Amino acid sequence: MKPLALAVLLASVGCAAPRAYAFHLENAGARPATKPNQREVLDDADVRAEILVDPTSARAILLDLTNKTDQVLQVEWANITMKRSDGTSTSPRPQEDLGWILPGATLSTRLIPFALPLTGGDADGYQGNHFELEVPMIVRREQRLYRYSFAVHVRPL
Repeated sequence: MKPLALAVLLASVGCAAPRAYAFHLENAGARPATKPNQREVLDDADVRAEILVDPTSARAILLDLTNKTDQVLQVEWANITMKRSDGTSTSPRPQEDLGWILPGATLSTRLIPFALPLTGGDADGYQGNHFELEVPMIVRREQRLYRYSFAVHVRPL
């Protein structure tokens, strides 16, 4: 019985508590989520973006884009980047092939991979960091770069 108790004690000492991340839009006019696992919203006259950054359970960026124009909207899916405040960046891609967004339509996708450390000091190191999701689009036949800026909060579960 003593060896089992010792093994349990040693195993629990070596385990770091899991962390939860919360990404909050910092852009002017952004509407925060009102409930956990709900998307934050930012829109202008042409495009509405609903975003949930989930680096732990979904390990993805969940993105809904609505075309508010009367013309097709083209997202340059292969050129999306997520930049970190330390200068590094990743290039998450849609989980499936996507086309243009028709006028008035909404397209939902999971941008993958996007993962961060799940436990300990590595995860805690992201507290207060800033990320920027860059989504290049062609809107009304003009090239635009939409930038969605996030502040990161980390807490133990």
